[in-house]
Amino acid sequence: MNLMRWSARLTGAPRRAVPPPGSAAGPTAVTSTGPSSAPGAAGRGTVATLKPTPPAGPAPDTAEPRSVPGPRDPLAAGGPLDLRDVHELYDLREVLDRLPAPVAVTHGPRHQLGYANRAYQELFGERPVGLPAADALPELTAMGVMPLMDQVIRSGRDRSVKARRIHGPGGNRYYNVSCVPLGDGRSTAERDAAPTGVLVFAAEVTDQVLAATRLREAERRQREAAVTLQRSLLPQKLEQPAGLRVAATYQPGGAEAAVGGDWYDVIGIEGGRTALVIGDVMGRGLRAAAVMGQLRTAVRAYARLDLPPHEVMCLLDGLAMEIDANQIATCTYAVWDPQPSSLTYASAGHLPIMLRCPDGTVLRSEEQNGPPLGTGGGLHLSHTLRLLPGTTGVLYTDGLVERRDEDIDQGLDLLARTLGGPVGTPDVVCARLLRAMGVTAEHDDDVAVLTFQLPAAQTPLDSPPGEV
Repeated sequence: MNLMRWSARLTGAPRRAVPPPGSAAGPTAVTSTGPSSAPGAAGRGTVATLKPTPPAGPAPDTAEPRSVPGPRDPLAAGGPLDLRDVHELYDLREVLDRLPAPVAVTHGPRHQLGYANRAYQELFGERPVGLPAADALPELTAMGVMPLMDQVIRSGRDRSVKARRIHGPGGNRYYNVSCVPLGDGRSTAERDAAPTGVLVFAAEVTDQVLAATRLREAERRQREAAVTLQRSLLPQKLEQPAGLRVAATYQPGGAEAAVGGDWYDVIGIEGGRTALVIGDVMGRGLRAAAVMGQLRTAVRAYARLDLPPHEVMCLLDGLAMEIDANQIATCTYAVWDPQPSSLTYASAGHLPIMLRCPDGTVLRSEEQNGPPLGTGGGLHLSHTLRLLPGTTGVLYTDGLVERRDEDIDQGLDLLARTLGGPVGTPDVVCARLLRAMGVTAEHDDDVAVLTFQLPAAQTPLDSPPGEV
């Protein structure tokens, strides 16, 4: 085997044969010693000259020529370039017939059918040429494409629609339809004039549409499962302690928003006192709802221990870190004591409590908050407020007051103004707040609101005017 026959070369590079040793070849370089031929040379030296190599006789029959890469010459390999226009090289009608996508060409303001390719006729059947598109192409009317074709004729610009459904023998199929203006193409000036026709091109996107539909269905089922889980973890019926009226509402986010971890609770504890709780787990979906359920269960257990609010917050902080070190939550835990008519509370990074006094003045609990639950090592403090008869209080999550395009202080101010309006029962107050804050079924975040109200003081019938 002659291993010297192999040589690396670029693809397409022609080979040229090199004669074997001893055969006639080109000139070779030799050296000669003699007088220098340069003018004025003053001595002798060695000069390289070229002379032809003498033939060494015929090459043996067994010798094989070796190949080496030659110069790359695309013209020599492919012949002269064909400089004709594309319409001279190909029949465009035949090109369009080879396309797997439906194509139709119309002309005139009534969109008379001039041509429909093979794919179009296989999809919709044979179409009569020369009739207006409204008669010859009824499928375009069904897909809402005819108004786009009118716009193309008027504006001279492309128009397109996405995911238009076509009912065929094999079921529903979906296409993106594009309408392109056409001119007669005779001159540059006439090309800039109003178009004389429209090319309608449809690209099938059935697989993409079905995949998107399956994804939306899966998201819908997951969201319904999360909503069901969250509602099952919320109290089905609120306790109604003596001397305090309470009401709560929960509004999940719209279809485009995943369910969050908002929760509320009302817990009766010893001594006729009542614990009021509102919380919000950061994050979305089933995981946030599951964490919320664990925290709510823990709050109910800690409330039975008769601990001050700040100690309950510390215990919840440690539990939140054990549940998920990457999950945090905000919470307000308040205890209403009817004997001194006071509200003692602690907050872990939650929004302030809103209190409406009997005279309509709205106050916010602006005392220092502790860090959110799950951060670890924070200092939580308890604060006490004395409540007058007729006071209405509101605990809420950020979905009620937070908007993407507004500062949260604007939402808090709007909530305060709404709460300062005409007073009603706690149920009426909850409904009024949701309506005034713009919370609807399509809201982009879930909302929880807990409202409590102290009964107004009764004026004795035999009391002098102005004395309570």
